[in-house]
This record gives sequence, C-alpha cells and structure tokens, in this order.
Amino acid sequence: MSAPDVIVGWLQNDYGQLGRAGEAVAHALVRSPEVGRVAYVEPFQPAAGEPQLGARDDRGLLVFSGSGSPPTAGHEVARGVVQLAELKNPVLLNFGVSEVNWWLHYEFAPLCSRTVLVAYDKLAQWDVMAPRKPVLERVRAQLIAASDAVCGLSQGSIDDVPDATYVGHGVDEGWHDPSVDALPEPADLAGIPHPRAVYVGALSMRFDVEAVRALADAGVEVVLVGMAPGPELIELVAGHSRVHLIGERRPAQAAAYLIHCDVGIVPHTDEPFTYSMEPHKAYNYAAAGLPTVTLNTAHAPALGPFLNATRDRAAFVAGVQAAIAGGRLSGEQVATARSFTWERVATGLLAAADGQS
Repeated sequence: MSAPDVIVGWLQNDYGQLGRAGEAVAHALVRSPEVGRVAYVEPFQPAAGEPQLGARDDRGLLVFSGSGSPPTAGHEVARGVVQLAELKNPVLLNFGVSEVNWWLHYEFAPLCSRTVLVAYDKLAQWDVMAPRKPVLERVRAQLIAASDAVCGLSQGSIDDVPDATYVGHGVDEGWHDPSVDALPEPADLAGIPHPRAVYVGALSMRFDVEAVRALADAGVEVVLVGMAPGPELIELVAGHSRVHLIGERRPAQAAAYLIHCDVGIVPHTDEPFTYSMEPHKAYNYAAAGLPTVTLNTAHAPALGPFLNATRDRAAFVAGVQAAIAGGRLSGEQVATARSFTWERVATGLLAAADGQS
C-alpha cells in the first residue's frame, strides 16, 4: 500500500485537550512522507436544528466535528469528509469499542479501502458501564467481526482476538524537542521537597487514595498533576502535608513536572477494566528519565526494564522507595524510551491494514 489516505475516528469530542492516542497517531501520519491526506473525525454533538459538519485545519490535519443528529440514509457524513479532505480510497483507523465506533464503522466503511479497529481497552468491563455491558459486549464483537484488521494499544484489549496485532503506545511529541531536558522547574513545584513521586492523569476514578496515603506516610512527597479529584482525595490533600495537588496541566505542560521529579507512579484500584489497558503515562515517565512503579496495572512489554508493577500497597510503597534509591534512568535508557514514537505505532497500524504483522 503506497501513500494511503487515512481517516482517524475517535469516540469522544475532546480533540486537543487530553493528548488522545487517536490524535497523536493522526499527527504522526500527517508528518509521514509515506502517507497521503489525513482526516480526523469526532462524533456529532447533540444540538437542535439541522445537522452541521465543520472542519478546521490543525498543523495539516483536517479535524471534522458535527452537531445535531447525523443523517444515516446515504453515508452523507462520510461523503462530505471524503470530498472536503480530498481523500481517495482511505484507510479507516477506528479508535475505540463503543457505540460511537459502530456508527463510525457503519458510516465510513463503505467509502474506505480497509478498516482497522484500534482497541484501547475492554470498555464493557468498566463498572461504571454495568447497565450497558451487554450492549457494549455485542458492539465490540460486531466491530471485531466487521473490521479488516484489529489492533491493540494494550495487550489486554485484544487478548481474546487471535489474529489481532499489538502496537502499544508512543511518547508525547514534546519529548522529541531537543530543549525538553532544559525545561525550568515549575514555580508551583519548586517548594516541594525531594524525593518526589509524581502522578499525571485523571484523579476521579480507579485511583487508589489509600496507596497514596501510605506512600506519603512513608516520607515520600506525592505530586498529583491531574483533574477531577474525588472527595476522599481532596480530604487527603487537605490533611496531609506530603500530598500536593497541582491541578490539571496540558500534555505539553506536564513534561516540566516530570523532569523535576524522582519517580513516576500509577496507583490504581484492582479492577478487571484497568488490566485491559496499559497506562500511557508510563511511556512519558520513562521519557523523562523516571523509573516507574505501578499498582494493579498491566504494562507495555517495552517498558519492562523501566517499570515495577506491584499488586498490593505494601509492595507499591517499597517499590517506590527502591526506585528512589536507585536513581533516575540512564541516558541510554531515556533514549530508548523516547524511541517509542507514535510514528512507530502509526506504521504498525497501516501495516496491519495492509495485511502485514
């Protein structure tokens, strides 16, 4: 397959906000001389009146967003995207296993040369989705059956799909900036003593507050860079001098915090859903030179040398202490971590689309 055009579909309307894998892959494709035109499609947002489809250009990527109820009779949305983006026989990379992804497949597959389902997790296993579990399981099965290829950003998302291809994640684009290691220490971090264990990401769910409490009780300063902390975590921050809530930062801002901490942590609660994915943040921790300690997670095999995956709070605390004592990753290890690029992931996805493994 030479210089294919590509459509990347994602299941939420959050482009540019959270550094999603789909948009990272889309921009990697835009940068690739081996790829033609690239379009990124978000689901339609509810709105009154006639459906609307708009597009904007972001660094060469044409991002499509709609509002209202999309027409379904004649694949009008797909035809509009293909026409406006000037695509020819595009490959569809469909990120996710929700009902939205079934709509993306239904809408775009007839106009695409190949379709690739890109699984991030097993959404039906999330306890929040319990009322929708049968529907989500059926949708996932149908997407797997209907797609020409299935790829997994995590091994747990595809461990029941015999012919699927594991591609993993990539480090954020900012780690390829030659000046990244010289980023100054953020002012709101400078007053926090070392050793610092840092967490970057969502704080509202699957986050083990008691593991963080135990870590802080053991003398480690815990730096939380994230959004939507729950009431229990807010109470811990207010009452514990070694737990520091920085707040939400964009992916481009987070690098400075990682550079100036000592160990990366991923303290999750023990849930099947969590094991169906791998924490993207661990790639960025390694790119920053941080050894990583996780609780109740699966992880990318490529990160094995840089990561200690634990299964109980005592082992988690001990692992963090050992990682701090061992020091930051070597220059060679950091270079290896930064070689795990989204370009590498994008290449794997297109190879799978072309029937290669």
